[in-house]
Amino acid sequence: MAGVGMVIDRSEAFLLTGRHDRALAVLSDALASEPDSAALHGQLSRVFALSKDWKAALDSAQRAVDLEPDEPWWWLRLSAGFAGVEDLRTAESAMRRGLTLAGGEWAPGLYMLGCTLYDQAEPQHLAEAEQLFRKVVELSPGNANFRYMLASTFTVRGKRVDAEQQIKAGLAIDPFHTKLLLMRATNPSRPAGGRVKSLVGVLRLNPHEARARTRLESEYFQIRVRRHMWWWLMAVADAALLLWIPQAVYVLCVLVLWTSLFIVTYINRDARKAMPRGFARRMDRKYAAATWTGWFSIAVSVSGPFVVFALYGDHGTVAGNIAASTLLVVSSAAYAAYRWLVIRIRHKSLSPERDPNDLRNLLAQAEGTRAATFVLFIALALTRLGFHAAQPAATGVLLLTASLGYVWWWIAWNSVMPPHKLARETNSGTRRAWHSAALSLLVLGMIVAGIVILASNDFVLVPDPSRR
Repeated sequence: MAGVGMVIDRSEAFLLTGRHDRALAVLSDALASEPDSAALHGQLSRVFALSKDWKAALDSAQRAVDLEPDEPWWWLRLSAGFAGVEDLRTAESAMRRGLTLAGGEWAPGLYMLGCTLYDQAEPQHLAEAEQLFRKVVELSPGNANFRYMLASTFTVRGKRVDAEQQIKAGLAIDPFHTKLLLMRATNPSRPAGGRVKSLVGVLRLNPHEARARTRLESEYFQIRVRRHMWWWLMAVADAALLLWIPQAVYVLCVLVLWTSLFIVTYINRDARKAMPRGFARRMDRKYAAATWTGWFSIAVSVSGPFVVFALYGDHGTVAGNIAASTLLVVSSAAYAAYRWLVIRIRHKSLSPERDPNDLRNLLAQAEGTRAATFVLFIALALTRLGFHAAQPAATGVLLLTASLGYVWWWIAWNSVMPPHKLARETNSGTRRAWHSAALSLLVLGMIVAGIVILASNDFVLVPDPSRR
């Protein structure tokens, strides 16, 4: 057994330096002379597991269990093998058997069982996993990995404050623990600037950390989305303001409205300053489609008020309403497409350690009809136009074109763009059914109202110049 111990120690030394092939060679040579050594088979399973060869790890662990069925460590290796091949229920059963043999108060076994329950992601399993990780931290308070898994479980269960406490405690033990640093950097309760600084710090420690790079890209595009959203809302609000008030009053109001856009430059200013030098240019080149779609959505939105200003007098007109509704629908479609491209970029940054609902919540934001829905309510708010003006039919045109534009976008989203399938699966069935029913009635009502108003009033497309 002394010789077996030396072989295992040598293999561990090779594993610490990342030379898995040398560790495998040492164990294979030893097994050639001692094929019935459960310890060697168990260590071989560990080497295969670290090499991500889960089938071989499972076979070696099973051999170790067959040779020495009363050793808890071999049941732990067997559980890890089953977890590696994604047979989590069997992994859980194997680890419970190992804990029974160990007497229950065994930190590695409790930790492994907690991990198998965590990976199953069911509410009852997560609750038990939390209790197990609490016990593990109590037994081994100086282990940063144990605190990391406890923090992960707290995050999944929505206990952000408890998670932050465990992250701080773990970093006090190991200030360079990459997973804890990443978790701290992606904690949504922290300010955006703090998250970006933490991610940059992780990349300084390990420039090849892929998750930190993708999360930094995600943070960058979150900032971009916020800025684009405010530009889009400001332009839409500007068009609506122009339609509601006389042009003379509008000229005064618009100066205040557009001057307030300078506030947009301060959105997440700390986070933008914390970004590495040249990072924005690299992202614009890497994700050119998202960049140009975003700028196009802003350009269309900003052009709306100018076009409406050119076509409108003090009264609603048919031509002006056609221009307004068309630009509103096109801008909402472009903005929704930009949001989807950004979400495709951001979802790659989600790590398995985070809440499994994070991906579903992120994809839910890709619901392309949300921006177009906003257009419908803008159109409803503008229905007063035309009733007291030269062309009452202008209101009917606005209702009809906005609702038909919405129908066009809905058809395009559901037949051409595949993201709607993923987004639709994220919403609860009852809530989505009520949402769809309400929007369907709203659109149908707007179409009927538009047709009735048009049929009841005469109109011309081009307004009378004398009324401008």
